[in-house]
Amino acid sequence: MKIIKYLLTSLLLTLSVNSFAETRYVSDEVYIYIHSGPSLEYRIIGTLKVGTEVETLKYNKSTKFMQVKASTGKVGWMKASELQENLPAKNLLPTVQKELDEALQALENISAENDLKLSEKEVVLQEQISLVAELKAETDRLNNDVIDLKSRKLELELWQETKESREKMNWMLDGGGFLLLGLLIGLIIPFLPRRKKRTNNW
Repeated sequence: MKIIKYLLTSLLLTLSVNSFAETRYVSDEVYIYIHSGPSLEYRIIGTLKVGTEVETLKYNKSTKFMQVKASTGKVGWMKASELQENLPAKNLLPTVQKELDEALQALENISAENDLKLSEKEVVLQEQISLVAELKAETDRLNNDVIDLKSRKLELELWQETKESREKMNWMLDGGGFLLLGLLIGLIIPFLPRRKKRTNNW
């Protein structure tokens, strides 16, 4: 009779246990107890740390326990609810923190590059402003030179236009001067004392 009960119990356990192999992770608990059988009634044979990777072997539907195998080779049973498909947040935190630090460093590098480019652009802008000021000063100087040359040109043109008139005026002044001089001489000569002729007494 006992043998029949044992066989029936074994058969029921076999039917209630599904065999499959998947990767799971111990959930966000400090540590998890593993038992020698598929319920809390079985003795504790060890613990698993948070985030420990385990391979699932069998699942007991009646007790909702999963048989797992750790990378160390340890095999035991634990609650299926204490397993999850993704890494726990505690294990992901260092990775996320590293990615965040890398992103912040990249952002800082971009900011430094932008500051450098902005500084270089500021230098170029100041050089361009200085060059524009120099060009403006040179343009003003050239404009002044052009104005001065135009003024001299007008003077030369005016001098050229009045040259003939001035020459005629000079000729008239010279002729008038000679005429006046001749007139004065003609007026003065009659009043000059004349020398008497000597009488030749031989």
